[in-house]
Amino acid sequence: MEFRRLALLLATVLALGIVFLAFATADFNGFGRGLLPTSGAGCVGVVGVEGEITSSGVSSVLSAGEAPARDVVEQLRAAQADGAVGSILLHVNSPGGSGVASREIYDEVNASAKPVVAYFGEVAASGGYYVASPASYIVANPNAITGSIGVRATLLNYGGLFSKLGLREETIKTGEFKDVGTGGRNMTEGDRQLLSGLINETFANFINDVRAGRKGRLNEPLFAQALDARVMSARQAKAAGLIDEVGGRRAAVAIAAKLGNVTGTDENGMPKECSFERKGGLASLLSGLTSSFAKSLAYSLKQHDLGVKFG
Repeated sequence: MEFRRLALLLATVLALGIVFLAFATADFNGFGRGLLPTSGAGCVGVVGVEGEITSSGVSSVLSAGEAPARDVVEQLRAAQADGAVGSILLHVNSPGGSGVASREIYDEVNASAKPVVAYFGEVAASGGYYVASPASYIVANPNAITGSIGVRATLLNYGGLFSKLGLREETIKTGEFKDVGTGGRNMTEGDRQLLSGLINETFANFINDVRAGRKGRLNEPLFAQALDARVMSARQAKAAGLIDEVGGRRAAVAIAAKLGNVTGTDENGMPKECSFERKGGLASLLSGLTSSFAKSLAYSLKQHDLGVKFG
């Protein structure tokens, strides 16, 4: 009997601990948004692109330093669907990342029915710039780094190491290019031409998408110079027409509020912000554990890494 009571007590404590953890780590930023004024929009919705842009699942405490495309897209759609949100502030602090993931975020920003103001913090380079290029207005911190408009694919050649260890990779394949990019042999001229063609096509897509997003605002001669993938200061980017204004986050929020007719204010009289950035939580943690295991398994099975990077 005493053992059963002790077991029940431990189970109760464990259950209460789980409930407490869930509440302590939950994100309640969106609670009550529907109660905001409806005569004008109640707030500026804040969506973050923080870290390397990836094609992985939603963010969790285990994916710090990443901006999963699916997560960012869900944030943007939630802000779109929220009637209290008049406009969206896309806060970018990213050096770039996956070309596919960057395009997915680009498409969502481009499709937004509400004004989107992008704000560049520390860095918004390569894919970080790409995702923001179709925004209604772009503000960059005076000390931000942007530009780096280009595409790369990095391949590891471990043939020399294998030779020193007395190892040799043997491949049975059905076509000349089936093992393109494998690290066990040197790249052939045919390999290089094939991969260069893919890189150049992706680069052309990048350029065309930026031109479409910044239509009528680019300084074409300076933009052409920027296509050597150089990094740029905020003022250099403004001169090239890549951004609209050099300023701080306060200025970006004020512009977003004006474009979205946001009348709600905070206790300091500033435009009210509604954060859609994920803070993590118990479900996010469990999801992250599962996702991390799956990614580790996929990585161990992957033969070649030919992913195209904007960064």
